[in-house]
Amino acid sequence: MSTARRSADYVIVGAGVSGLTAARRLAGAGKSVVVVEASDRVGGRTVNLDVGDGVITEGGGQWVGPGQDSVLALIDELRLDTFKTFVDGKSIYLRNGKTKKYDGTVPPLSPLVLADFAQLQIRLERMARSVPIDEPWRARKARAWDSRTFGHWLDANAWTDEAKLILTVALTVTNAEDLHSTSMLVQLQRIAASGGLNHMIEITDGAQESRVVGGSALIAQRMADALGPDVVLDSPVTEIRQDADGVLVRSARVDVDAKRVIVAMSPADVGRIAIADLPARRRMLQRRLSGGSESKLFAVYDTPFWREQGLNGQALTDLPMAGYVVDNSPPDGSVGILLTFVGTAGAGYGLHWPDAVLDDPDARRDAFLQALTTLFGPQAAHPIAYLEKDWTHEPWISGCVASRPPGLLTQYTDADRTPVGRIHWAGTETAVLNQGYLDGAVSAGERAAREVLAGESAPSQGESRSATSDRAATTLAASSANG
Repeated sequence: MSTARRSADYVIVGAGVSGLTAARRLAGAGKSVVVVEASDRVGGRTVNLDVGDGVITEGGGQWVGPGQDSVLALIDELRLDTFKTFVDGKSIYLRNGKTKKYDGTVPPLSPLVLADFAQLQIRLERMARSVPIDEPWRARKARAWDSRTFGHWLDANAWTDEAKLILTVALTVTNAEDLHSTSMLVQLQRIAASGGLNHMIEITDGAQESRVVGGSALIAQRMADALGPDVVLDSPVTEIRQDADGVLVRSARVDVDAKRVIVAMSPADVGRIAIADLPARRRMLQRRLSGGSESKLFAVYDTPFWREQGLNGQALTDLPMAGYVVDNSPPDGSVGILLTFVGTAGAGYGLHWPDAVLDDPDARRDAFLQALTTLFGPQAAHPIAYLEKDWTHEPWISGCVASRPPGLLTQYTDADRTPVGRIHWAGTETAVLNQGYLDGAVSAGERAAREVLAGESAPSQGESRSATSDRAATTLAASSANG
């Protein structure tokens, strides 16, 4: 295959939500862009899975909620609609073989367990308030908190196994990884920057409140459609070179000369690109960061039959194959879809998946359906379809949201987002607010676009760099308002 040569003002590596947001903002500011993507599709860690008859479900990032202003504004700009996650009816709480049905967001817990959960939440949010969200490594106890995992803190500070189980299930899902692999400092920053613990784990008024009609993958697809041939697929980038005049991005199908490049990938995936003279902190961060191991499993039914039983499809349990279950049906309820999450073996208290399940799709399916049958009755044993999305098998993405083990945040601080000459970084891992969410992907793309515009407009005599950045932000705001 011959390699074409193109020139543009800017080149973006990665056609996920973050990279395409950056490209859209730059194109809206009158700049020429080329987006280069390794995969045969756009969307990155958002992808729609075909259920049949025009129905989809989301294999990757899917939820948006109040306070996530960047992604909500983009959804509105793209003329997409959202709908609320189904919550009408009772939820199920199952522990030690005993099932209870309840209204609202709090399971029926004993006074001791409620008190334990409350003291854990109060302590976490008090500590989180002392963490500067944009520079968490400057917190007074940053090194102590970054030297241990959140899972070990929870082990040491929970009074009851039951409260520990609830927090483990909830935050394993939001972190996409074992809590014993996540830095305590990282967890505190995420709590502070995501609107608090309740906002992180709840549906109504929380981060899981709404979904995009037609699937979250439409966010990237609408932006890519507007850019047209400036998005080049099936073209993994192999090398990035830079000098005083610009950058050269080499890829399988196109080489691009540009003023600057935005690499919109998880740092865990950037290491496959040859980039000379990276700073030591950036190079080591890329080596030590890894992708989260979470997978999503879906059981599809003719109808959301649980609603007829007065249930909303939500379940919180100690069942390894269904720790958290949620109704993921389409807005019209034309079919019923139940979703759960599975991680790696040994992922925290009460969550262990043996190799027989992790390595065998049929065993996963059978174990999941058995768990759903326990929760929702014999109808759950007979889905019309079963789907799963395992991010550890993606050829160009090393898992879902990147995990941050102890030590990385205080050792490498802002190396994930600090520009290296003419190379800039985007992706949800580089966000300050709502890192790991779709909102973080959008805000990171917008921040990277502001950076490259500010870099192009060197400050004139008497003008500060901050004034130049403010001018770039004004340019982007105007282009965004014009759609």
